[in-house]
Amino acid sequence: MGKDLSPRAAVPTKSLRRHLLFYHEIPSWQRDNEYLLSGYRPTSGSWLLSFKSVFAWHNESVNIHSHAIGSALFAYLPWHFYTNTYRTVDDTEPVDALLVSMYLLGVAVCFACSACCHIIWNLSAPAASFGNRLDFCGILLLMWGASLPSIHLAFDCDPVLKYWHWGLVSISACGCITFTLHPRFLGPSFRKYRALLYTCFGLSAITFVSHGILKYGFDIQRKRLAIEWMALMGLLNIVGAIVYASRLPERWFPYRFDFVGASHQIFHVLVLAAGLAHYKALACGLGEVRRNGSLC
Repeated sequence: MGKDLSPRAAVPTKSLRRHLLFYHEIPSWQRDNEYLLSGYRPTSGSWLLSFKSVFAWHNESVNIHSHAIGSALFAYLPWHFYTNTYRTVDDTEPVDALLVSMYLLGVAVCFACSACCHIIWNLSAPAASFGNRLDFCGILLLMWGASLPSIHLAFDCDPVLKYWHWGLVSISACGCITFTLHPRFLGPSFRKYRALLYTCFGLSAITFVSHGILKYGFDIQRKRLAIEWMALMGLLNIVGAIVYASRLPERWFPYRFDFVGASHQIFHVLVLAAGLAHYKALACGLGEVRRNGSLC
């Protein structure tokens, strides 16, 4: 059920709303969720037309704008961290600002990759495949960047353990990227495996959290890592992954959530909230570590 990818097959953005397609009308490479039945953009065959569709209303609109706005927000947050935490907490170190900024900018890049993936999803089969890889690598960048400052705070007193856990999480990230870049991994049939892989990588944080608790005690690590906020972050990510993999609620209510409220959109919002919860945990944890460095 191929589509003509020539320029004359493209649909002008201003009339896109009248030319949205149903699931059975789109090419196989554009099919990702059989429970979203309407609102699909026609194959554009043009980078310009795909990017113009950002300003039209279709079933990718919420996915695009939620993470485009999220990317801009997290690109601003390093300045927020510098003015509201780094400059106000005594004895902070440049490495503190570097690692937290790496996390925040990593989230910004991840969300930008996600938005770009959804924008070019209707361009062509190669572009959709490229967008998928870009999206998944962005997720791994986010997760890797989130681990570094948390490990830095958890093992502030023990550089050897800090470097060991940094190495462990970096090796895990490289392994996930290798799997991600394999073409077979990108198909819709691997949706549940993708969710499981990223959930397991996210839960790898349990390793350094548990190690820190065993070495220093729960009370100290609870403050250093702001574990309450970390737990909220983990919960949001897990719920988001479950919703994404199960494709709820559109599985139960055909057509009702094609444009707003679909599982992928819920996943986007929960991941954005989880990123903010982790930022709060880092800000709280840094204040605790620098105020109570003598606990080492």
